[in-house]
Amino acid sequence: MKNLKIKILGYGLYLLINISLLILLFVIRDQFNWIAGKLRELFTYLLIGLTIIFSIIAITKYLKSRNRKTVFFGLIGIIPCLLAIPFFEAPVFIEKNNLNEKVQTIELTYIAWACDCANWATKEDLKKHSENIGDSLAYQSIFIEPSDESIKLPDTLGYSNDIIKFTGQFYKNRGFPKDYQSFENPDKGRIFRYTDYEVVKSNYGDYQKSLNESD
Repeated sequence: MKNLKIKILGYGLYLLINISLLILLFVIRDQFNWIAGKLRELFTYLLIGLTIIFSIIAITKYLKSRNRKTVFFGLIGIIPCLLAIPFFEAPVFIEKNNLNEKVQTIELTYIAWACDCANWATKEDLKKHSENIGDSLAYQSIFIEPSDESIKLPDTLGYSNDIIKFTGQFYKNRGFPKDYQSFENPDKGRIFRYTDYEVVKSNYGDYQKSLNESD
């Protein structure tokens, strides 16, 4: 009787932890800030780990006792979790974002948004959505992603109204660049992965000059 109570208590605790993790994952499923991303990763791995451990225990006990009840309870504990995990965004289940085949060169202007949003825009979008009504310009803005670290933009680039020509490809789906992290909760944006760039206009000198004048 004592062993039965311990088993019921253990099984109940397992379900409670898994349900709690599922609820937490559901709550932060659409949040893309740095903290939520790390929590999604942690909760998902915990959920997978608990499910694997429970599966091993259930299979081991079944092989020893050949008790169908063990299989039944094991399935109850495993199936809901396995069905739920793919619906939550975590590194294990992130949908692959493929590149468009078209390689192009685009001229982008840097916009100093007061957020960690996509902050590059084409001339056409700057003109068409100049008033940013309904965040239309923000929606059309672009994230940039270097194809490798050697062509990552230096700190002297990326100031307001900097203009740079990028050569590369757009990703097919909206999202975030590789290794993107933020403490905010930004919206997904278009992503342009570049293999080369050419500086058309840099405002770094003017920025430094204004800082010196203010001192």
